[in-house]
Formats: sequence, C-alpha cells, structure tokens
Amino acid sequence: MIAEMKKYAFLVFHRDYDKFLGELGRLGVLHVIGKETGGREEVLDELQKQHQRIDRIMSLLAKVATEETTGESPSARNEVAPEETTGGSPSTWDEPIPELSGRAEELDERIKQLNTRREEVLKELDRITPWGAFDGDDLEKLVRTGYRPVFYRCPDRRFDPSWEEMENLFVINREAGNTWFLVLAGPDGEPEIDAEKVEPGDRSPAALKELLAQIDHELEAGSKELARLSEILSPVLEREKARLDEEISLLEVYRDTQKATGDAVMILEGWVPVENRARLDKWLEKESVVHVVMDPGEEDVPPVHLRNNRFSRLFEPISRLFDLPSYGEMDLTPYFAPFFMIFFGFCLGDAGYGIFFILFATLLKRRAKKQLRPILTLTQYLGVATILFGLISGTFFGVNLIDSGYTLTSRSFAELENAGLTTGQIGDLRTLEGTYFRNRADFQQAMEQTAGPATVETYRKTIIRSAEAGIPLVGRFRHLMQDPQSMFYLSLLIGASQILFGIFIRIFNVGRQKGFMHALPIIGWLILILTLVLQFGGIFETAPARYLFYGLLAVSGILIFVLNKPGAGILTRLGSGVWDSYSMVTGLFGDLLSYIRLFALGISSAILGFVFNDISLQLLNIPYIGWLFFLILLLAGHSINLFLATLGAFIHPMRLTFVEFYKNAGFKGGGKKYDPFVLNNQ
Repeated sequence: MIAEMKKYAFLVFHRDYDKFLGELGRLGVLHVIGKETGGREEVLDELQKQHQRIDRIMSLLAKVATEETTGESPSARNEVAPEETTGGSPSTWDEPIPELSGRAEELDERIKQLNTRREEVLKELDRITPWGAFDGDDLEKLVRTGYRPVFYRCPDRRFDPSWEEMENLFVINREAGNTWFLVLAGPDGEPEIDAEKVEPGDRSPAALKELLAQIDHELEAGSKELARLSEILSPVLEREKARLDEEISLLEVYRDTQKATGDAVMILEGWVPVENRARLDKWLEKESVVHVVMDPGEEDVPPVHLRNNRFSRLFEPISRLFDLPSYGEMDLTPYFAPFFMIFFGFCLGDAGYGIFFILFATLLKRRAKKQLRPILTLTQYLGVATILFGLISGTFFGVNLIDSGYTLTSRSFAELENAGLTTGQIGDLRTLEGTYFRNRADFQQAMEQTAGPATVETYRKTIIRSAEAGIPLVGRFRHLMQDPQSMFYLSLLIGASQILFGIFIRIFNVGRQKGFMHALPIIGWLILILTLVLQFGGIFETAPARYLFYGLLAVSGILIFVLNKPGAGILTRLGSGVWDSYSMVTGLFGDLLSYIRLFALGISSAILGFVFNDISLQLLNIPYIGWLFFLILLLAGHSINLFLATLGAFIHPMRLTFVEFYKNAGFKGGGKKYDPFVLNNQ
C-alpha cells in the first residue's frame, strides 16, 4: 500500500535556517518539494562533478583491488618507481589526496592504452608467426640485389603444386589448412599467382615478443601501483563522497527554498508520511518552528512511499523494475506477489530444484549482508512454490514421478475393498495382479479394459493410490499429480483467475481516482464475464435460473453501453461501448492465451531434465570410469537446465505481471519515489 502523505510548510528566520536544516536533516523525514529557483546552481554543478569523479575513481580502484595481491611489505611500497608506467617523475605516498586521485586516473588511462597496444602486438605476432624467424635487414639486402620478396597465403586445396617448379618460389610453412610461401620477383615483375598477398611487416617475431614482454611488465607495475593506491584512497574517498552527498543535499534544499520579506524569512515545503508525523511534530513543538500542515490538493503530486507487510515487501524490487504507482493509485505489489510466486513455481516446476533454492538461500543468509537478505528470503519463498508445483506436475530433478511404475498387489486389493469397490469390480481388476506397468497411461488403459470405463472414472484416484510404485513413498501421493494436459488447463485457469482479479482491482482503482460512476462499465464487464463462466458451468440450466441469466446480461449491457461515460451524450456512450467491447474481447483472449507460457516453460524444463538424466545413465555402461562421466554430465546438465529454467521462470512471470495483470488492473504509474532530506554527519 501507499503511505498517506501530509504537506508541511516551514517559515524560518534566515539566521536560524542553517541550524534548522541541520536538525531537520537528522530527523530524515521530509521530502523537499523542488522549486527550481536557480540559486547556487554553479556551486551545485561543481560539487556534482566532483561527486561523479569520485564515483569513477572509486569504481576503478575497487576493480583493481580485487585483481591485485602484491604480497609486499609496507616498506616496499615506497620503492615503486611510477615512471615505469607513465614516463613521468616519481610520486611519493605523502602527496595530497587530489594529486593521488589524479595519479589513479592517469594510471587507469595508461593501462587502457597499454592493453590496446598489447592487442595490436598480439595480432601482428599472430600474422607473422607462420613465416618463422626473419630479419628485416636480410629483406633489404635482397631488394638491393634486384629481387623484391612478395609474400602469399592460400588454402592448401587451392595451392597449385606446379607453382613449386618456379625457381623463385619458396614454401615457408604449412599449417591449419593454409600454405605460406614467398616469391622473389625479379626485373620482369611478379608472376601471376592466384593467392592472397600478405604483408608480414618489418619486425621479427623475436622483436615483437620482446615488445610484448615490456608491455606486460609495464601493465604489471601499473596494476600494482593502482592496487596500493586503492588501499590509501578508498576509505578517504568514501568519506569525501559522504561529505559531498550531504553538501549537495543542503545546496539542493537551499535551491528549493523560497525567500520572503527581503530575504529575512526562509520558506520550505515538503512531504512527510503520516507514520512519521509524531516525531516531526514533537521536534517542531520543542523548537517553536512556525509551520503549516495541509492535506494534498488536486494539483499536488506527493511522492510515493510503499508500506507493505513483510511478505509483500519482498516483491517491491520487482514492482520497481516497471514503475511506481502514482499517489492516487493502488499499490499492486501485495496483489501480484502471490501470483508471481505461483507463476515462478509453475515455470520451473521441479521439486528438486525448489529444494536446491531453499538450501542455497538458507546457507547464504548466514553470511550475507543485511541488504541482500530480503532477496534470499524471496528465493526461499520461490523455492517453496517450485516444490509445490514440482509435486503437482510430478517432477523431481528431471525424474517423472507420475510414470514411476504401477503394480496391483494383495495390499492394493485390500485397500480397494475398504474404499467401497464391489466384489465384482475387484474380481475384474484381479486379472492385473502382479503385472507391472511402466507408466500411468498404460495402467489406466488396462484398467478400463478389465473393469470398464465407468469403474475407472469413479475410482481412478483410489486405484492409482493403491498400486505399488517403483519409487518408495511416491505411491502415497502420486494420484494427486497432474498429467501435461491437466497442467495445460491449470495454466489457463490460473491466468483467468488473475485477469478477473485484475478487473476486480481496477474497479476500486478507477473508483478511487475518478469516482464510482466511472467504474460502472468495469463492473458491467465483470458481471458479464462471471455470468458467462457460470453459464458454461451449467448453473443456469433451470427455468428460474434462466431469468436470472438474462437479467444479469441486461444489467451488464446497460453498464457497458449506457453508463460508460458520465456526462456524455447517449450516442457517444453507445459508440464508446462498442469500441470498448471490441478492445475488451480481443484483449481478454490474447491475455488468456499468454498464460500458456506457464505450461510451456514448465514442460520444457521437465523434458530437458529428463533428457540429461537419460543420457547420463547411458554413460554408466562405460567400464571403470563410467560413473565419473555420469556425475559430470548429470551436474553440468542440471546446472544448465536450472540456469535457463530460472531465467525463464523470472522473466515470463514478470512479463505476465507488467502486461496482462497491470493492464487489466488499470495501472497508470508515474509516481515519484519518496526521498527524504537526510544528513548523517551533522
């Protein structure tokens, strides 16, 4: 839900304003209303540039700090000669922080240049390596004698052996399907050869390798110095960044402050959540600050502060990926959160993967930082949903629990007798006693042939539950597992439920923002859809119920076509109703079909897991080391499947939420985040 806001206006004497802002910043509850008066813009721009520079330097220092470990003693650090990397004069570690910051930027730029140069040398070395070791002076001697060396390269299949009969052609190398050869062109010019001319350059491989070693040495020295700079600068820059944050915040507040009575009175306006009013009012009363408290007006745009319970708050990072609701809207986070869990579990659909998620998140939470723990808690919830839908679909690490073997035993018939089957029905089924059926389809077909479709239809789950399973413990609950066709219909059912729920929320959302009369056509659509669903379910079969059916159709028609635009003419309303009908019908069908992706992703994940299991089991036939290949492929295969399935299980539910659900719920968005003015170091 969205926290209620109150608008505050403060009037402060200019001499007391700095103290007032310091105390207000420590409270950290006021979201300042921007006025853009233009004050102190030059200073603010300069501070923001400094802040961006510090961010940039801290990013590059953090990167090298994780890459470099020198192992040198502190005394050895003063022995570094920076001219090795920059070509400039030596720097000491007693220099001021701005100079060291500039030094870090110079080193970073120099390292980038060296890396670029290194790539160029590697490419050149790769180009000349097939020609072997040569000396540029020797080539110059050939030119002075009247011969000009021409270098060629061509695929082996295009190399004509007759070329080798030429007196001045020398094959230098053959490798990787290519032939490199040299032709000494005399005064008569070059021979006509259908091959690619290349230019190896004037530097030998030895010279290039020496240059490469020099570049690597400079890179190593630069990286080490950057790592040592990181130790010195990082904590200082962190403090400087915090100081700049507060100074920028103060200047922004000054910029947004209005002045009155010859700049003697400072006027500041802002928003405060109702839950924080008591603390602010207590301080204002103590300090005797002149202030006015108002409710939001029609032209006001209060910031949005989400305030949800512990469960819904876990899904706020997902909702922020799209947009914040406007202040007058409903926060949809609590309403899409349960559906998102269901969708994720449906898409991943493997109980084994769900157990992995829970164990993985639980172990990480013990050492994770505070800001990461909500994400890990969300992972645990998603793991629970994955286990649930993995059990519903009968999948455990790619193993199909539904088709885990069916055998009717003496215990099975005892259970069937207790369940109420007649002696004749049990006698028919006894012909299957001891017969093993690999999958449910074959078992059910055999049951129908022996006991008849009517008996199987009535006692299907009971018979399946009584059959012995090839996997222990599975037989007690696999009768509850659903086949792919049932999962297909379940995905549509869940999708229809969310769409109807979204329309229901839209009634309250529109009524809250525009008034109840504007929500009447949406109510009409909800009545019409529910009426048609009940009609499809056979609720209106009797004569009295038919009158109720026609009455509901009439009411929904009036709401949709007559009461859809308060204040408009009847023709406008009818035209709007027709257009809304077209948009609604086509949109609903498209939205509903979008939920088939839940079934498709779930079944694809299960099939891929089964394929990896099947291939891995075949590797066990390899003598002696088959078990090793089995474990490697099993772990690698399920890791790939888990990564791909998790990615799809996150992206597609998010798409269903932000497109289908948000659209049907009438979500507009555009809210501005509640960002209170806070000073920590005052």
